[in-house]
Amino acid sequence: MNQNNTDKRKYIPWIFIPCVLAFVIQIVITIIVMEGGAVYALGSFKGNTFDELISYVYDTAFSTATNGLIYLLYSVIGIIVFFSIYHSMFMKDSTYSLRGKSKNLPATLAGVVLFCVGMQYVSMYLVSALSSAFPAWLEEYEQLLESAGLEGELSPLMALYALLLGPIVEEIVFRGITLSAAKKVMPYYLAIVVQALLFGAFHMNVIQSSYAFVLGLGLGYIMHLYDNIFITLLIHVGYNIIGTVGATYLPTGGDTLISFFFWVLFALIISYAGIILLKKGAASVKEEENYADI
Repeated sequence: MNQNNTDKRKYIPWIFIPCVLAFVIQIVITIIVMEGGAVYALGSFKGNTFDELISYVYDTAFSTATNGLIYLLYSVIGIIVFFSIYHSMFMKDSTYSLRGKSKNLPATLAGVVLFCVGMQYVSMYLVSALSSAFPAWLEEYEQLLESAGLEGELSPLMALYALLLGPIVEEIVFRGITLSAAKKVMPYYLAIVVQALLFGAFHMNVIQSSYAFVLGLGLGYIMHLYDNIFITLLIHVGYNIIGTVGATYLPTGGDTLISFFFWVLFALIISYAGIILLKKGAASVKEEENYADI
């Protein structure tokens, strides 16, 4: 085994460590914040019965405010931890500047918009198809959104997480560390699939994991084209904004099988057009990577 292969082996664990570490951070913060909420409830309880106390403690520990605080702390701590790892492992001799990443800025920006809109349609119709085929998956998905405070009107903390902080953490973890580590030891196309699979699995339910996997494939390829995490971050934020506050304004159809097929085809065409424009705008398109068998 030569030195080059030995050096590349060290990146293999870092394909999986970020995803696992993100779970651990979430769990630890959840336990701490919920225990803190329970202690606060015990100290501020003004009722008379034990049942009232239990109800008050439960409502406080699982409140929207508590949930928002969990996501806020997770995202802030996650950004600090994962950005430090990404910077030290993969950005020592690189720059975060967007300068030189696009040779055709209008094409790049148009590609960003089309890809965000197209992927929102793809996600919408994928959710619709899976929900029709597997109603239990839809029920699980809706319960998750409700428990996370992501259904209906968002609280300020959840809006901040869903529209900005969450995408930042996920991009650093998956398009930053995971994809960068995977590309050190395997072809870029396989690395893109691996990080997309982990990105999907990270969402912990079938419906969300399905459209997250598809989105992860596109974001992974765009990250490969531009080698700049701000591009994928911009797209991820735009995608979440459209899905959270703009989806109701998108024209939709698909009430019959034939119309559903054509709307899905339309979604794929829009997404593909976005990819084509982004590829056209990329300063240098790399279809080969320097990696070695290990």
